[in-house]
Amino acid sequence: MPTLVIDNVPVSRYARIENRAKVEKRTPADTVLEMLESAFRITYPEFSEPPLPQASFLTEEICAPFEIPGPKGERVFPIHVAESLPDPHDIPDSE
Repeated sequence: MPTLVIDNVPVSRYARIENRAKVEKRTPADTVLEMLESAFRITYPEFSEPPLPQASFLTEEICAPFEIPGPKGERVFPIHVAESLPDPHDIPDSE
């Protein structure tokens, strides 16, 4: 099993770990392992969509323009086109 060495632990932090270990009747190393395992079990939500804008963003109403420009150029009218049937040379020979 790998070994983890933690340097420069503040005295107050180490005292808290020792006190917790005494209360739980464990070694300080077991207590620290349990604390690490519980820290890795905490999940943080990941947003698949960006958060909604703040309320102050939605307070001002934006009006549409009064005159929407129309298309430019000549008018186009629809015409009816009959469906085309395939020519005999387009149909494979069926035997």
